[in-house]
Parts: sequence; C-alpha cells; structure tokens
Amino acid sequence: MRWWPTLPFVAAGLMVGPIGIEPAQATDYDTCVGDLLTLDLDRETVASACALAYRPQEVSGCVTGVMAETNIAPRDALSACSRDRRPPEVATCVTSIHTNLTVADLPESLSVLDHCHRSLLPVRYSECVLAVGLIAEFTTADALDRCISAGYRPENVAPTYIPSE
Repeated sequence: MRWWPTLPFVAAGLMVGPIGIEPAQATDYDTCVGDLLTLDLDRETVASACALAYRPQEVSGCVTGVMAETNIAPRDALSACSRDRRPPEVATCVTSIHTNLTVADLPESLSVLDHCHRSLLPVRYSECVLAVGLIAEFTTADALDRCISAGYRPENVAPTYIPSE
C-alpha cells in the first residue's frame, strides 16, 4: 500500500500528456497551406507537405524564408524544408550564407540549400561556412565542402598528456 500516494501524479500525467511536446494546431495547417499556395505550388504538393509535417507552420516558414533571400524555386525549397527535422534552422542557414557570402548562381544556391539540409546542426554549420568563407577567404563552394566533410578535421591540435615513452 506504499504506492497509493503516487496515484494522483500518475493520473495527472495521463491527463496532461507528454511534457515538452507541442503538436500542431489546426491554425498551423491553415497557415502552412495558405503560405505555400501563394508560392504557386500545386495543391497536391502543398496538401501532402502540410499534412505530413509535425509542425507545418515551420515548414512553410522555412520555404518562405529561403525564397526571401534566394532565387531557388519553391518546389526545391519545399523539398528540403519538408524533409528536414529542423526547418527553421535550415532557413536560417541558407539565408545567412546568402546574405554574407557571394553565391554565384542557381546551382551554387541549390548547393547551399542541399548542404544546409544535410547538416545535423544547420545554424552551427552556417557559422562554420561563414568563418571559413569570410575569415579564411575560401570560396563559398570550398567553405561548404570543408565544413560538411569530416575529412577536414584538424588532428593533433591540442597537446596530449600521454607520455611519449
């Protein structure tokens, strides 16, 4: 009978649900569909993208954010934003690279979008790209490749405390 004091907490937990998880609201879907339809995307694509999104407003916000700073087609932006787990960060990554570095043409723009989408931490990735591009004076394409690749990790930078004997 020692477990009976925990019953109110268990019952409250079942009524409240998981803490920290905020599912999409009906208005989020309205915003997603409305925003994406204004970009001349077909209804089927918009319906699928918004219906499948856990946070649909983040997906549409990502697409509009990418399109505000780039010449990327809405369909390409939607493809990357709807498949990413951090759509707002993808938009931030793409826009910060486009506003601070020289992005030559559409293929390079698409490369920026692809690299930001492939990165696990898009904002941190864009910080790396900006540092390598601006401070080390690499081209945008080289900075994208250097920061995404694990092969460019410097080795033996920190001193070791292991005896050499």
